[in-house]
Amino acid sequence: MTDSKIIYRKMVNYMYKSMCRTMEQLPFSGQHWLEQLMFGVSQCILDDYGSELENSSQKPENICRAYLDLLDDKGFIDANDYYLEGTEDGVIVRVDNRSCVYRQYCLEVLEEGLPFSCIRLAAFQAVLRQVLVKEYTPQIYVDWENGICEGKLFYSSCPREDIVTREGHELKIAGRRAILLTQETYISLLTSINEHAPHALKHVLYDAGYRSGVYLARKAREMYDDNKECLQFLLREIEYQGMGRPELISFDELSGRAEIHCYDSFQVAAAEEYGHLYRSPQVICDLLRGIFAAYLGVLLDRETICEELHCQSVQGNYCEFIAIPVPRYEKKGDSK
Repeated sequence: MTDSKIIYRKMVNYMYKSMCRTMEQLPFSGQHWLEQLMFGVSQCILDDYGSELENSSQKPENICRAYLDLLDDKGFIDANDYYLEGTEDGVIVRVDNRSCVYRQYCLEVLEEGLPFSCIRLAAFQAVLRQVLVKEYTPQIYVDWENGICEGKLFYSSCPREDIVTREGHELKIAGRRAILLTQETYISLLTSINEHAPHALKHVLYDAGYRSGVYLARKAREMYDDNKECLQFLLREIEYQGMGRPELISFDELSGRAEIHCYDSFQVAAAEEYGHLYRSPQVICDLLRGIFAAYLGVLLDRETICEELHCQSVQGNYCEFIAIPVPRYEKKGDSK
């Protein structure tokens, strides 16, 4: 490989890595917009050369193969580097990552834990959308030891997008208009509630979190078949919204029990700056309690409660939450 090609490869990888670093800093939907950037690059190629795509099939595998042949003919890639396999609802793509032009980007981004999107899968997403007018969702598995990347694109009746988006000047969460509140506005609301109904503050916050969490969880459940994957997605949305950095410690679908740690809760930050609203030190993240209870309740289709066992405002460097389903009691006379 010539020196100029080596430099070109490095620049391309640096560019994509820079995109990932930038997306990580965005407060809303970093992963979503990263995927859109990758998708957009592929769409530009289709805009220029899509008219030359030789395809008469409606099968995803054949469409992707025709796209590979087109790129090979234009000198972008070597089609022999790819292995395609059709599935019932999409296509499997395998690539030897030891010779992949994007290897440096993938290695460094995944090692740093940055938002990640496979550039090659994005290209296939773009061509499938253009030909079939359907959305395909990507999954990627990287095996560095054996030098194999395996991606799967499967049809999704509901587009897999992040919950938080913008439409013009309007911010929307799960399709509903939302607003940004400063910490000062939030604490003023709590202070007002505490002055007029101190006995109701914890209940109001929990109920508000629960109601908002239910709507969000129902929307997300349409996008994911796997409950744990959906829960992880919802927890990332909390981080994107600046409410804290939740981490799923354990999740047992059979028992319905989940343990979640949350670092740097916004409610803790408010208490540290403006003081506690309660007379004695205690757990204070009631809004998050309600949200977590709603998430688990919707995903498991069971009434769920969530308790905060430890709060960062009292001690430690994170808040600990336990969510469990409400026991179902059979009435007397019901058959077992």
